[in-house]
Amino acid sequence: MKKAWFRFSELSAAKVYEILRIRNEIFVVEQRSVYNDTDGFDYQALHYTYTLEERLIAYSRILPPGTIYSEASIGRVCVRQDYRHRGLGRALFAEGLSILESVYGRQPIKIQAQLYLQKFYQSFGFERITEPYDDCGILHVDMVRS
Repeated sequence: MKKAWFRFSELSAAKVYEILRIRNEIFVVEQRSVYNDTDGFDYQALHYTYTLEERLIAYSRILPPGTIYSEASIGRVCVRQDYRHRGLGRALFAEGLSILESVYGRQPIKIQAQLYLQKFYQSFGFERITEPYDDCGILHVDMVRS
């Protein structure tokens, strides 16, 4: 498995397509959540990918402070269905935190988490700061790690 992160300017058209495809397959189709995934923040993001035999199998988006939130953030964390339950999501998120800190320095991080994943993110030191709210048909909470 190949792991790599890219700035948007380093992505080929084919890689952008694969990133948008995996996000669409998981967040829009699989989770039946209609929302505008192309929100304009991809240009500032670091795009962290896991590729196996030229196929994108996992992805996360790392955002610098001052984009979505005043804090840095990680989002769009996803693993293809046929690669789940192997610890890839945990590794992807942990490595994403390390990349964020190496590029932007250690600082507070804010995320928008699907409610059912709250305990997963708590295991990384995140604390819930909002009550659950509906975002495009899925319950979410905002969480921060100081």
